Amino acid sequence: MNDQVLTDEEKDALVEGVASGDVEVQTGDGVKYATVDNYVISQRNHIVTNSFPRLQNLNRKFAGGAAKSASALLNDKVEIGSGELRTSTWGEFCESRSDVALVYEFTAKPLEGSAVFDIQSDAVRHIVETFYGGSRENPPRHEIEGFTRGESNVVSLFCTELLKRMTETWQSLIVLDAEESGVYQSTDVVEIIDNSETVVCSEFTLVFGDEEHRIHLVWPVSMLASLLPVLEGAKRERDAAEDARWEKVIRARIPEALVDVSSRIGNAQMTLRQVAQLEAGDIIDLENPRTGTVFARHVPVLEGRFGVHDGCYAIEATRWLTDVTAAESIAS
Repeated sequence: MNDQVLTDEEKDALVEGVASGDVEVQTGDGVKYATVDNYVISQRNHIVTNSFPRLQNLNRKFAGGAAKSASALLNDKVEIGSGELRTSTWGEFCESRSDVALVYEFTAKPLEGSAVFDIQSDAVRHIVETFYGGSRENPPRHEIEGFTRGESNVVSLFCTELLKRMTETWQSLIVLDAEESGVYQSTDVVEIIDNSETVVCSEFTLVFGDEEHRIHLVWPVSMLASLLPVLEGAKRERDAAEDARWEKVIRARIPEALVDVSSRIGNAQMTLRQVAQLEAGDIIDLENPRTGTVFARHVPVLEGRFGVHDGCYAIEATRWLTDVTAAESIAS
């Protein structure tokens, strides 16, 4: 069929009617109109990627060292990996727990406040069973929401090893004096951190064989306040007074520093064939053996005349190599 259903004029009129609203667009379900919904922008609970790049690097280094310490303590292979880094309030973090947990509280002077290791119940079971040499494949589950004193003590030992590794890892940033403040169950009514306090939560994976668990290292932001610029990757501004103090110290100590001194009294060029044919007693002619160069840690510092003094070979200094270009030409 060549007959058009609609002429060009009818098509234009239909498009104009739809655009103006005079013509309703209908389907089998009835008239449908486009609607605009309000979009609610909620409060940001997660930090953006690389908000704390220095902290992420520290976490990766800590995970590697912590795995070695945990394996030595439990006498079995334990793998620990660095995971997600996020921020939230302490109350929101506690609500996100799916099960009862053990909370290891610690202080880290000179930082003010307390931070925690949060160990979920499944991880606690594996740590305890492995510590006592039991099977880690199917450790017994807790029938009640709670932990025994013995289990808490084992986890305390485990977290203490983690704490030692953490202080070692953080030495490049700050020297921490960390120690345990207490071990609690998440169901205990103990106010470690205020519920409204913003915290930085570092997640780590704890792997026993084929099973993987999560542990968390939680820092209150107020506790890390003095370190936030560094953890965020910001460059520290130079302190002129501090620079002057270090310059004074270095200038005072450099003259007493011990360095290796060596000398070169001449040069000679030989082919590899000639070198290979050298025998004991052969003589190598040197260019201008009367002069020599003195090096301090391979850096040329002066020239002099080569000779003997008090029965020892010696060089009489004739010229300090203060010219950088001259010193570089001699060194090369």
